[in-house]
Amino acid sequence: MTDPCVQFALAKLDAFLTGELQLPKKVDTGIRTLRSELGTITAFLSAAHQRAVQDQQILDWVRKVQDAADDIIDILDLFDHHKAENGRALSVTRRRAYRSIADQINDIKSTLEEINKGRERYQLANSSQAALPPSPTTNRVYSHLHPRIAPLFLADADVVGFEEDRDMLMAWALDMVDEHKVMFVVGMGGSGKTTLAKQVFEAVKQDFGCSAWISVSKSKKKLEILRNMLDQLCRCSSRAETAPAPQQQSSEHYINLIREYLLDKRYVIVLDDLWADDVWRSIMLALPRRNRSRIIITTRRGDIAYSLKDGSVDVHPIQHLSLEKAKELIHRIAFPGSRICPPALATLSNEILGKCEGLPLAITEIGHLLSTKGEREPEWKKLRDSLASELTSHGRLANIAKVLILSYDDLPYHLKNCFLLMNTFPPNHPIQRTELIRLWIAEDFITEGNNGKELEDLGEEYLNELIQRNLVQVWQMDIDGRPRTCHVQNIIHEIVLSQLQDENFCEVYPDQGTFDISKERVRRISIHTGDLGQLCPNLRARALLKFGRSAPCQHSIPIGYSSLKMLRELHLEGANLDMFPADIEELLLLRYLCLRNTRIRSIPKSIGKLKHLETLDLKQTLVRTLPKEICHLSKLRYLLVYRYDIEDYVAFNTIKGFEVAGEITRSANLRKLLFVQVNKNHKIIVAMRDLRELRRLGIMGLRKEDGRILSETIQMLRNLHSLNVAAENEAGVLDMPEISHPPPLQRLYLNGRLERMPIWISELHDLVRLRLKWSQLDQQCNNPINILQDLPNLLELQLLDAYNGDQLEFNAGKFQKLKILELELLRQLKMVIMERNSLPCLQTLIIRRCGQLGQIPVGIDDLSRLKEIHLYDMPENFVSMLEKNGGSLYHLVQHVPLKRSYYAQNGGRWDVKDLSD
Repeated sequence: MTDPCVQFALAKLDAFLTGELQLPKKVDTGIRTLRSELGTITAFLSAAHQRAVQDQQILDWVRKVQDAADDIIDILDLFDHHKAENGRALSVTRRRAYRSIADQINDIKSTLEEINKGRERYQLANSSQAALPPSPTTNRVYSHLHPRIAPLFLADADVVGFEEDRDMLMAWALDMVDEHKVMFVVGMGGSGKTTLAKQVFEAVKQDFGCSAWISVSKSKKKLEILRNMLDQLCRCSSRAETAPAPQQQSSEHYINLIREYLLDKRYVIVLDDLWADDVWRSIMLALPRRNRSRIIITTRRGDIAYSLKDGSVDVHPIQHLSLEKAKELIHRIAFPGSRICPPALATLSNEILGKCEGLPLAITEIGHLLSTKGEREPEWKKLRDSLASELTSHGRLANIAKVLILSYDDLPYHLKNCFLLMNTFPPNHPIQRTELIRLWIAEDFITEGNNGKELEDLGEEYLNELIQRNLVQVWQMDIDGRPRTCHVQNIIHEIVLSQLQDENFCEVYPDQGTFDISKERVRRISIHTGDLGQLCPNLRARALLKFGRSAPCQHSIPIGYSSLKMLRELHLEGANLDMFPADIEELLLLRYLCLRNTRIRSIPKSIGKLKHLETLDLKQTLVRTLPKEICHLSKLRYLLVYRYDIEDYVAFNTIKGFEVAGEITRSANLRKLLFVQVNKNHKIIVAMRDLRELRRLGIMGLRKEDGRILSETIQMLRNLHSLNVAAENEAGVLDMPEISHPPPLQRLYLNGRLERMPIWISELHDLVRLRLKWSQLDQQCNNPINILQDLPNLLELQLLDAYNGDQLEFNAGKFQKLKILELELLRQLKMVIMERNSLPCLQTLIIRRCGQLGQIPVGIDDLSRLKEIHLYDMPENFVSMLEKNGGSLYHLVQHVPLKRSYYAQNGGRWDVKDLSD
């Protein structure tokens, strides 16, 4: 995998060298010299990052190479900027810029000469493979074998929290289905996969003709694995056969021997710690598919496991321990005598367990360390506060890091950068999928390939792979199965923080206070709490990320140093800003600007200077108008300017959008545009027809006469996936009856009165979410259910003041995939009927302020998958019918695990009543 930074530089150099403008000779010669060196830079960086290099001299040398690559990109970006700004004429300003670029090229040439001397000094060959030592991954972990071997010798009585998993896998292994079966046991490092598999293996192996436990970890070669498997299978035979003596045999030879030996046998085999699918595919060739044999494979690589899942191959994900089981485990180890935690240490114990997040390896290792502390509270506090340092290579919890860091080492280079950036966020901070992908794009971690995929789609693939590799955990899942928010587990986050510094990827400042950032060469700065404070005057950084609230600050930020003007990303979420920081207009290379959750009210015209800006995030600010200069930013992909004002219930004017003076036709790269306030300016709607790449659109303030123009515009936006439309007021009409060829919408939000239910919605076969609000459809000819019931992929339906009829009827066999149904403020509704075999997948039912509804929906007792019922401000007699004690209709909902009612109180609070068992 080629380093994307240098790959990008090569592409830019080609454009630089072949451009129409004849560059001054000095710059031209310098660029050509740089280009001749970039091949070596590219090859070495790619190889170095694919291997877990441990030699400190080589690591230092790699960092210098990366720094040089970054400098090259800076120069190319600056040149592109000046070229775009000044046109073809070689003006005074442009000549001055070229002189500066020439000076910087000379500096890089000197740096490259030093790099070449370093290569000779460290005896590094030109070949990228010869330049690096063999991959030391095995030395990194297996020089300390305890974390991998200990689970193999645990007594059953010492294992906590796997009872259900063990029973399920044992039943799977011993069932009488006459077919060959494979089970992948998947989980992050240290989650207990080996412990669980060992328990199951020991319990069932006597029921099979032969058995084998095979380690297939990264340190093992395929030939070694096959030889070991044959040896174990032969030794487990009642005839105690001996495997053929080792010779210069091929993998094919051992595959044939194993296959011949197992041909008439029923076997159970465990392959522990699989890392590569080609290893499994080789082993698979040796295993006959007959005689009800069973194979269990433990792996961190969920991406491999799920890609192989089929009728005979299943996947069992390991869940982390619950808090109660985690307490049981740590108390057993920390207090081996009583196994009871003293009350004085209970709070500290829970705080430490909070950092472990149910990971058995972390709990076990920390528990052993705590067992040496006795019951001394100061010692426990000291360990709680020093966990990060204990997780380093020289700390007393180094075994945890040695196991977990393997997953990072195994990542391809492009995913390493993506994962490292996730760790610049604060711990326990929900990272939004869309925000993360926007940052990856700004960093050029995602680049367009030859497959024609959008950057956003590639970003989702990258995130899914990190999740499946068990390095990232999903925090909140969207209705369509995509992660909405995610995070890195605390223990891994602490370990990776040192990696961020070792690779000079980012300086992270997690603690409260002001910071003296004195290093000159820092690629990124991440401030979790507090203020920036004193910066080094020569500091060069590509990104500045600031999270959380800080003390009130001036209307500028400390970016006055010329070196910080090279920033590409500026993330100031939650900063105490009342005005747009004036210095931002000097960040000529800025690609990503986030000022969400600030009190900024306006954006200056100087925003037009940021020609490279791709993301402008002004969510939850007070900005209501944008200058026309915003329309000149041709590289803009995401324009997000809106605010939600919600206390208890959503009102019609809950969302506040923005007005813009100009037309946005020049922003042809826009993918997201939220939320544009039309306000009688239908030219904005017409101009949107040129935004052919638009995926998500929010548009507000529409009059009835705007409906036809908007319908024609939507029909032309063939890439549109999400559409949110609002009338100018609650009584305003949305007149959108006809769209002959609607785009492949996945989400549709219509806010305003509908005189007719749009028939074209029934053609949206990709639609997963539909929200109709204030539609006020009548019962006679506008029942929305009739049009929506056959949508094949609809997962969520919300009707808010959308229907004036007294009855909703869900017909048999309809709404086959709907998971969430929300009925709110249906003032005339008296009855809901759910016929048998309708809504078979419904999981959540929400009813809000439907005061005339006489009872729970008829047929709800047939909804076997229903998990939650939420009732908001429903009449007390309605709620009382569902109570366990004396509720007349309780028997209809007793199969639903979660049932709650809510009543709004002053100040946005809720009085919650649990109706569950």
